[in-house]
Amino acid sequence: MTAPVLYVYAIAREAARPEAEGVDGSSNFGTVSRAGISAIFTPVQRDEFSQEAVDQRAGNLEWLGSIGYRHQAVVADLMRRTTVVPLRAFTLFSSEESLAQYLDEHATQLTRTLERLNGKQEWTLRIEFDAQVWSNALTSRVKTLREISEEMAHAAPGKAFLLKKKLDEERKHASRTGEESLLSEIQGAILDKLRSEVVAESREQREGAFPQINVLVSRDEESVLQELHRDLNDRYGGEGVTLSLSGPWPPYTFASLVGNG
Repeated sequence: MTAPVLYVYAIAREAARPEAEGVDGSSNFGTVSRAGISAIFTPVQRDEFSQEAVDQRAGNLEWLGSIGYRHQAVVADLMRRTTVVPLRAFTLFSSEESLAQYLDEHATQLTRTLERLNGKQEWTLRIEFDAQVWSNALTSRVKTLREISEEMAHAAPGKAFLLKKKLDEERKHASRTGEESLLSEIQGAILDKLRSEVVAESREQREGAFPQINVLVSRDEESVLQELHRDLNDRYGGEGVTLSLSGPWPPYTFASLVGNG
């Protein structure tokens, strides 16, 4: 049997022991600690978690889903106990020595990140659109659409018909501009209300999915975020915009990535 490798879930301020099921279905957890920071891991079989093995199981959604679910459950459990830099699924180190070396080499950066994340959690505002209502709302948001609409109002029937076709075509091109403007407005509203870090992701950045805004907020400001969420839905509901709030999550968006070692 080949030597195990270390599946690492997070870097933490304390050597906390998760009360959750590890990625291999066990409760076998270990820690490596250096310079006041700790890495929490499960020893797993190399031939089951190597990149080659993962690639071979790329179509096995049940297996991948179970790994993702257990990984997330462990990180969420750790987050309730201490401050963490959450790692992406399948972050592997070859040995405790290589993991210790990584902690030694990056101790300053990891300590600063943990200090920045201390007492904070990630929340997500997902922005969804009622296609027809939002399309109509774009007319008032985008200058070129407003100008065409105003011209239509005073045009003869034949010209108004052609302007209507032009307006419909321009709406398609204006949708991206309108969404970017909306994202900017919502991001500004968050920064006005909260002492937070914000990462906005457009539809293009999310490969066609609805845009979203990730917010790193202190625990004592969660109620302010929830109140702001209600206010934003009231403000933009008439434009066919709905914002869903989910969290708290481990702060994946705001933590530096750690590579395999």
